[in-house]
Amino acid sequence: MKWLAGLFALVILGLGCLLGLTGFTKFDPAAGTNSRPVTDRGIARVADCKSSGPVSIHGFGDWWICQADVTWESGRQTRVTAEAGQLTPDDEEVPVVQRGEQKVRNGSGNPPVYRADFEPSVVLGIGSLLGGMGIGVIGALAVLGTVASRGKKAQERE
Repeated sequence: MKWLAGLFALVILGLGCLLGLTGFTKFDPAAGTNSRPVTDRGIARVADCKSSGPVSIHGFGDWWICQADVTWESGRQTRVTAEAGQLTPDDEEVPVVQRGEQKVRNGSGNPPVYRADFEPSVVLGIGSLLGGMGIGVIGALAVLGTVASRGKKAQERE
């Protein structure tokens, strides 16, 4: 019985960590640092989207990964792949920004593109991660504590 409780506690801990990682992904704390200021602004017109989920590298839930044609303030036009969850098929004309990230992510060939009204947050990203891990640890300890107290009560009765 103890090994089953231990396995259940491990599952709860894992789910808490996955929940925290989902929040970490959503708030993208790396993009929220001061070293990543907005470098370009434009208007995106969504061209194509595909859904990822309900469980993916982006976390739990359905995430849209959309390609859009962007007209930048400088006048240049490019087709970009926005970061997961930033655009949806319902979006027609959306203000977008590129932050000072040089690395190309998501296989698109372009630096990450975000909604202009999206505010990545270091505090919320790391807070989500720590909160999810905390929930997992508390849940795991509750399961293990319940099993331990039942074992003591059983020994006392004998």
